[in-house]
Amino acid sequence: MGANSKLVYLTLTTPVRHGQSVRIAYTDSTPDDTSAIRDTAGNRLTSFPSTAVDNRVPDRESPQLITTGATRPKVNGSQLVLSFGDASNLDADPAHKPATGAFTVLVDGVANAVTAVAVNATEKTVTLTLSTAVTRDQSVSVAYNDPTSGDDANAIQDAAHNDAASFAATTVDNLTPAPPARTPPRAPDADSDSDGISSAQEDQAVGPKGSTTGDGNNDGIQDSAQAAVASFSAKTSSSSSTSVTLVADSQDGKVASGSHTRITSLEQKAVPAQTPKALETPIALTSFQAALNTVGSSETFSLYVDPKIGANGYWLQDNTGTWVNLASSPYGGKMVNEGGRLRLDFQIKDGGPFDADGEANGVITAPGAAAQMPLSIVGQAPDVAHDGFWF
Repeated sequence: MGANSKLVYLTLTTPVRHGQSVRIAYTDSTPDDTSAIRDTAGNRLTSFPSTAVDNRVPDRESPQLITTGATRPKVNGSQLVLSFGDASNLDADPAHKPATGAFTVLVDGVANAVTAVAVNATEKTVTLTLSTAVTRDQSVSVAYNDPTSGDDANAIQDAAHNDAASFAATTVDNLTPAPPARTPPRAPDADSDSDGISSAQEDQAVGPKGSTTGDGNNDGIQDSAQAAVASFSAKTSSSSSTSVTLVADSQDGKVASGSHTRITSLEQKAVPAQTPKALETPIALTSFQAALNTVGSSETFSLYVDPKIGANGYWLQDNTGTWVNLASSPYGGKMVNEGGRLRLDFQIKDGGPFDADGEANGVITAPGAAAQMPLSIVGQAPDVAHDGFWF
């Protein structure tokens, strides 16, 4: 105790370290206790509660590598992270970071050079970039050599320039995930959804604006992965090619939720010789078969084509040989311009007048055409005079 300076000095059993929180409380002793703190006039110091103490102990402790727990050394691919315990932040000044050569990293006993060092001051981490990424289950160790025993310009150090000590080879926790299973390349003629069209051809489908290649109906799913959607490249009358997409069990061009309808074939066929001359078929016939979930049921289809071919309907012969436009309101269909593609919606009943196999057998066969016929013509019967039409 210093009387003139009015100071009381306390000696602690354990020295206080830099950065530690310190508090003090005082309890006055009994009135007749001569050991109480008092002034020269005998006035006693009143008790006071826990009070914060300003810790002015300078930082002389070096950062310590953490080797246990969640922050022990770890590596993931080419990134190896070292965490340090210290009261102060690490020195992240790029001019002070340790040299890459100060570290020795061994992977399965073979040296793996460090190409870069990054220091995070507040996280108190040092991240090493390795020249070769580590793979799953490889054993990894890291060692560090502090340049000198004094304060070095380039070293692992804290903000007070206390250098971290060198450490010998230390085990590193390998957190590198296993590589994803390799998907074997698909054969060029593979038909993953069994619709009679190779997946490679379906993956080239052109859809409405905003869709990715291979998604002819813009539902976010590749056509080659959907049994109820099929796409192929049709030849035009001018010998060019154009993308055509058929959707079964369609609701405005998208497959109905929970649908079990499957397209089993979709192909381009030649136009019959008896086809009316007024029916212009720029991509000939678009013939398909679809297997239904319920025998005798009606099914809605959508056919996507390029509007440049000039089609004004999906034309199909009924069981009397008359060509009609199923994509028209009298037959429950419609035509829609969807993102620069022409969508022809139409309905066919299993075993009905437009099912070419003529049987209610759970399969619809339809050799129809995305074609153009003068709109004043409803259909043409095969037994009327040449070029005679039904109006």
